Order: sequence, then C-alpha cells, then structure tokens
Amino acid sequence: MRRELSVPFETRGHRGLVNVRVLANDDPWASGHQLVVPDLNADAYRGFPICTATLRYHGSGLNAIMGWVQLVHRSFDDQRSVDVLPYFASAAPLYIYGHLPTFFDAPANPEHPDGDWRATTLLVIAPDVIHTRVLVPIAAFTWGYRLVGGHADPLDPERADPADWSGHRELLDRGYPDWTFG
Repeated sequence: MRRELSVPFETRGHRGLVNVRVLANDDPWASGHQLVVPDLNADAYRGFPICTATLRYHGSGLNAIMGWVQLVHRSFDDQRSVDVLPYFASAAPLYIYGHLPTFFDAPANPEHPDGDWRATTLLVIAPDVIHTRVLVPIAAFTWGYRLVGGHADPLDPERADPADWSGHRELLDRGYPDWTFG
C-alpha cells in the first residue's frame, strides 16, 4: 500500500510543493522501531503508517527556513495533543524546524483501543525567521490510521486548510502562551 499527495503553497514570494507519502510499515525492524521500543514485537507494529513529507521550493537561503507543527486527535478517547519530541515539548510547538525540513513520523500504538488516530500536519513559517515566536501555516494535510482489533489501516493523506488549526487552537494557546498562531 502506498498513498501519495501533493500540496502546493506559496510563501515569501516563491512557490513550493509538499510531497506527502504514506505507506504501511511492512518491516518495523527496517524502519527502526526497535530504537524506541527495545522489546519490539514486529508483528504488533506491522501495518501502521509511515508518513514522509518532503519539500520542493523555489526560494533559497533564509527564505527556505520553515517548520512542521503536528496536531493529533484520537477518536477513541477524544484526546487532542500537539505532537512534539519530548525534549522539545516545553520549548516550542514545532515538530521540526530548519532549512527545507523533511517531515517524518511512524506512529504505532497497538495497545490503543479501536478507533482513529488522525494527524493534521501543518507546514509553517516564522515570518521573521528567528526573532519572534509567531507561526503562520502555509500548507497542511491530514493522515493517520484506523485501528480495529489490533490491526492498523493507514488513512489516505488529504489536503487540509492551513488556516484551520484543527480544533487545537485552545490547546496551542494554553500549552504555548508565548507563541502566536497566525
């Protein structure tokens, strides 16, 4: 299974394209899951999605400094969260930030009850690159998986409205009061 999506965007006077690929994880060992789950049961993790989003952008240098914010909604307990790496969680709502950053995620939660795990992933810029804590979304997509009886079925990536913080605005404002979400 392989699902792809392209999302055009324009920022800082240049056009770009987000290329999203979601595929089912056929080999959790090859994808490195044992690095975060030392007692990995590969069969339990097989089938969960791997999402990669790469950028093509006509701007260069500082124009190409961007980031990713990922917002997750779990239908089985109606929990919403900002998905950040644990050691960055208190600093910023950014999943990654840098020069033409590639987005990568491979969620696998076989112990969760049946339901949907859906992410809204936003490509963002800080208009002044580094001076203020302002994030403006410029492109977005959704993706995730449906878990039924311990079996994950990846969901197709779909374009999303970048201006829609997907019901997470209150969570972002509360968790990151020093940041502004444009």
